Amino acid sequence: MTSTPGDAADTAVPAVAVVVPAHNEERLITDTLRALDRQRFSSVVHRHVLHGYRVIVVDNASTDGTADVVRSFIDAGTSVPMELVSEPEKGTGCAADTGVRRAIHLGASFVARTDADTLPAPDWLANIVAPLLEGYRLVGGRVQARSDGGTSATVFNAVGALWRVGHAVEWARTRRAAPHERRSFAVVGNNMAIDAEMYEQSGGFPRTRIEDAHEDEVLHQRVRALVGGDGIALATRAVVRTSLRRLDEYGTRDFVSWYSSDGDDRPDRDADIR
Repeated sequence: MTSTPGDAADTAVPAVAVVVPAHNEERLITDTLRALDRQRFSSVVHRHVLHGYRVIVVDNASTDGTADVVRSFIDAGTSVPMELVSEPEKGTGCAADTGVRRAIHLGASFVARTDADTLPAPDWLANIVAPLLEGYRLVGGRVQARSDGGTSATVFNAVGALWRVGHAVEWARTRRAAPHERRSFAVVGNNMAIDAEMYEQSGGFPRTRIEDAHEDEVLHQRVRALVGGDGIALATRAVVRTSLRRLDEYGTRDFVSWYSSDGDDRPDRDADIR
């Protein structure tokens, strides 16, 4: 299902797409779609060079009413083209890859990704895409907690303020590693963008389950192996606010362990609390 604004003066194909993987997100996804529909993407470059943007939601084997909620939102009318596609093979890597490849098939030169429980800031898309227009190949942004996260949000955001120190530590720790293993910051799946050529050249997101691999980390390593750290940017003003469902469900220790461990070392928890 696709919604195309009827009053759009420019009928050229949007060069930018936002992909939103969604699994059982009926409760929060409307807020995400509303935030994406209201992005400030209206400069001369945004309108007449990039021809705006589209949104592609990937329903990833949801067992709740996610697809119906998205259809209802689109049917009510949107200011930018929106489309719902289905990926029956459950896994964030599978869903993200299906969405990005659909975007490229439709003509997108640049693809951003966020999640279905986020609230992207009004200028998020403009800020996450800007480094790509300067020649960077992969871009990551900042993640904060949604204001409805209560005390957990306060703690999460306080820790987030120390991430720049963490970036320096990561750089020092991995500076002598193989090029694709060097890191100074993490490109996370709910706030990132990549150019279409690099996505295809690198192999894109691995079509894996969330239990098996952090698909965003794999993509980061694949791109870094091709272009090194100089081709990857951190857009500090590209902010999304995310829910803290996993933190609330896991507790702080297992939450940290989940994101810092690989494969069998991860806590035995429900991976689909995203």
